[in-house]
Amino acid sequence: MEGMQVRSLLDELHAAESRFHGRSPDEEVSWRLNDEALDLLVDLVSEGDRTLETGVGYSTVVFAARGAQHTVVSPFAIEHERVKAWCADHGVDLSTVEFVAVTSQLALPALASDALDVVLIDGDHAFPTPFIDFFYAAGRLVPGGLLVVDDTNVRSCRVLADFLHTEASRWRLHTELWSTTVFERLDGPLLPPGGWGAQPWSATPLRDSTPLSLQQWLRARLRIRTRLRARRERVRGAT
Repeated sequence: MEGMQVRSLLDELHAAESRFHGRSPDEEVSWRLNDEALDLLVDLVSEGDRTLETGVGYSTVVFAARGAQHTVVSPFAIEHERVKAWCADHGVDLSTVEFVAVTSQLALPALASDALDVVLIDGDHAFPTPFIDFFYAAGRLVPGGLLVVDDTNVRSCRVLADFLHTEASRWRLHTELWSTTVFERLDGPLLPPGGWGAQPWSATPLRDSTPLSLQQWLRARLRIRTRLRARRERVRGAT
């Protein structure tokens, strides 16, 4: 579908307040991307793109409607069925979409390692899942491919975005919204051959780390000396 047609579908989703999420038939909530991010996604995805998202929802409708070769990875099949039902009712073709109802940390390592053009990380935000998603999914992006990190107002996702901001030799900032950041993958390996020392984020010393470590060392020495002194006094008392 053309961009305007996809945006019309999004208008229908909003108007109906469609709710795809929830772990049981009685639970229906919506944890969709914000409006700006969904509008941006329409522009980022083109027909035939190889795409993957962790999570499911309005974004899935966008990927499908844009004609992407798309993989959805999220653990609750009932959410997949709700998206499928809505798409069937609104003429959205899902023939190029694969639904994987398994947690991303288990599913991604087992999936094929084919190259990808766009990856959306918007699944489980519990630490360290966003980083697992990054390692296995973003590692498949081609040079020039796009990584969309959603919910950067959540600490685990913010740490991932902060790390990528510093990786100027491997990632370039594409677009930054309030709670969604898009990065373009540059050429080169996901992990530098030089190890953590070649990652600016990892190699930057923690602020006040040395005084804190020294303070901890002094406390430990004081505790040891106190115990030794107490032991000597007990020995003297016994004799």
